[in-house]
Amino acid sequence: MKKMLIILFILNMNLIFSQSYFEGKNLYCKSENPEAMKTFNDGIEILYLNKSSDKKYLKITSTIFFDAYKKDTTFCDALFFAGYTLRLLGDKNALPLYILADSSYNKSLEFKTNLAAECLKYGNEKTIKIARKKYTEITKLFPENPEGYYGFALTSPILGDHEKGLENINIAIEKYKVINPKIKDDVFYLKGILLSLNNKHNEALENLEKVYSSYKKDFNFKIYYSLSLLKVSEEKKDEKMKKKAFSIYQKIEEKDQIPKEIKDQLIFSS
Repeated sequence: MKKMLIILFILNMNLIFSQSYFEGKNLYCKSENPEAMKTFNDGIEILYLNKSSDKKYLKITSTIFFDAYKKDTTFCDALFFAGYTLRLLGDKNALPLYILADSSYNKSLEFKTNLAAECLKYGNEKTIKIARKKYTEITKLFPENPEGYYGFALTSPILGDHEKGLENINIAIEKYKVINPKIKDDVFYLKGILLSLNNKHNEALENLEKVYSSYKKDFNFKIYYSLSLLKVSEEKKDEKMKKKAFSIYQKIEEKDQIPKEIKDQLIFSS
């Protein structure tokens, strides 16, 4: 399941920023220290000007933000932006800075969403559980925001609570519709996988077929599409559909990475 999580995460890495916050406005822990604020604003200016995300300047910017924090250790925003610039550099030290920022101020949507997203990158049990905790906090603090529900659903295939995952992706979809009636493919993709994991294979096919053109070459798409095709073909006694399921299955190159509980169901003998 780790492979599935990483792929979905890359496709749906919705790192949350309000435009004003990204510009260094509406800070959560604005410093009363003039030197800390001046240093922070210098960092914001360099970050804004570095539109190409040049690594040289990102390194400089991360140092500047951390210097602002050292001048005022209550300055959670400086910590967050230091973590953000390190994440852009692919630096593993981004995670502890995100954790510190969220610990310093625990009611920021930006802090929690970016921390959870960073945790997902590591794909291990400890960081997945931290991500789940942050997404759950988002659903409680920001109940109208779909990201917390989506994130909860995203971690469900890993943590095994598939029913709760399906419940949360359905809530997310309704809240996404309020923002934009056009739902992104990755949302239907995740719902299709969760439906398949909940043995709702007819509904799974409806969702997976909506995103076939986007994900037909994806490792996990092929697993769950072939599984649901197989189960529906058995229910309908449809040999043509069963052959299609087998054809999709044959295209999976890394069959050894299919989760055992799924592989045991992918039996195509008559």
